[in-house]
Amino acid sequence: MNSGFKSKAEEIEWRRAKILELKSQGLDQREIAQRLQVSPTLISFDMKFMRKEALKNIGDYTTKELPLQFRIVTKALQNAIQTYWKLSQEAKDDHDKIDAMEHYIDSHQTLWSLLLGGEKFENDRQFENTRLAPYQQQQQREYADDTFTV
Repeated sequence: MNSGFKSKAEEIEWRRAKILELKSQGLDQREIAQRLQVSPTLISFDMKFMRKEALKNIGDYTTKELPLQFRIVTKALQNAIQTYWKLSQEAKDDHDKIDAMEHYIDSHQTLWSLLLGGEKFENDRQFENTRLAPYQQQQQREYADDTFTV
């Protein structure tokens, strides 16, 4: 082990960073222990600690950071939709109008995709076969029930 550390905490931080580096290169815990010249038990302890830390970080991110990022992305897409609509209405050239409308539609599809959990639609048929299908089918049944009620 490198003995040029100012504190035990600095040494542990360095070792855990090296463990991650070596693990990312495909080494198993025994090989990592050999490279770092420490016991496999110490590597196991550090891996357990880092798993717990990673789990906490994921929990914090998904409950604190992700909702705000979702709002930011949603607002950016809404702004893009407004801008593309305005451009499509103000365009003098048909080619520019069509380009703006394509971006407008793409932005709407991206927003829907985000709201539905990340699915990206390549075409209208794929959109129809998504999670919206059960809702559409329910609406069709309700419409049919209303239509045929005597």
